[in-house]
Amino acid sequence: MDLAEENPCFYVGTDDHADPLREHAVFPLLADPQSYVAGTWDMRHNHEQRTYWLGLFRSHFPLLMAEARRERADAGADTEAVECALNKAQSDFMAYVDACEADPDGIERLDILSLCWARERALRAVGIADPYRLAKAEHTESALGFLTAWLEELDAMPRAEKWESLLRGVLAGNLFDLGATKTVHLYQEGGQAPTFHDTLSKLKPRPWFCDDADAFLAEWPGRMFNKALLFIDNAGPDVVLGMLPLARELARYGRVVVVANGAPSLNDVTISELDALLERVSAMDPTVAEQVRTGRMTTVSSGNWAPLIDLTLISPELAAEASDGVDLVVLEGMGRAIETNLEAKLTCDVLKMAMIKDEGVASAKGAGLFDLVCRFESAES
Repeated sequence: MDLAEENPCFYVGTDDHADPLREHAVFPLLADPQSYVAGTWDMRHNHEQRTYWLGLFRSHFPLLMAEARRERADAGADTEAVECALNKAQSDFMAYVDACEADPDGIERLDILSLCWARERALRAVGIADPYRLAKAEHTESALGFLTAWLEELDAMPRAEKWESLLRGVLAGNLFDLGATKTVHLYQEGGQAPTFHDTLSKLKPRPWFCDDADAFLAEWPGRMFNKALLFIDNAGPDVVLGMLPLARELARYGRVVVVANGAPSLNDVTISELDALLERVSAMDPTVAEQVRTGRMTTVSSGNWAPLIDLTLISPELAAEASDGVDLVVLEGMGRAIETNLEAKLTCDVLKMAMIKDEGVASAKGAGLFDLVCRFESAES
């Protein structure tokens, strides 16, 4: 029997990676698509990285199962059926991880992104489509309670202070990531998660680990432009208090397209959740309401279903948006900005922002936990 028929984790066809559309396109803004590689490490040839990441994916899966149980209970699912499904998913995924460890050369592709794909296939095969649905809704609802005051605080600032605060807000929001084990433990310790403003006040001081903020701030505040694409990451404070305020400010000067996953993965925002969120925010904030009404702020699905992104496997809709006069791309989050695209070169200005929340990423980059990345690459450089 074909391994992929027995265990969905072993599926290697690229059509499945672009779920849910099952068709994909190459991001038109890649400077050199032929040499582009979506991944920092090929684990087949790096024993140390392979050992670390396979261990991390093993240890994280029970945390995911706990969220899935909570989400399924909230949906009224049968407890016994849920346990059976989760045990099957865990068995399939652990068998795949074991195979990666035993014979890495026998795996067609072995990097962080391929492990994410395998994990999602294991869950989907047993009907666990969105294990973090409940957590995402809870964290987003909580963050919305702070949004109006945060926007008022930002709007009262002088321009220079406001724009640096927007960047700091993106970095602070990126702490709220349930795919990073260090962040999950912050939520578990004493049952009290850190707040956005606590995180904002405790960000590491500048200069950050990678700090091109001054270069970005010298060019973009108040600059009129045609279009910006903003790739968002996590639900909760990350999108509500980090990326949406940045999108709101940029949309004063040009058209902003906010890009979200096409289907669920961990606590990343999906396109349907983003659209619903913008409706909520529009009801709270007249600036966003007007931007949405006039088309200055719109959304598009990336076609992606992982917490990282391969820019050669995007939705045709995103490719169409990217083909039409884009001046700025913002890649936010450790998965999109660091683990898959830190070295990706684009033909427009690009801002890559993330908080490093994983020891393996920190070690590989010579950084420390909770170090901050703000890399700006000008199209003219």
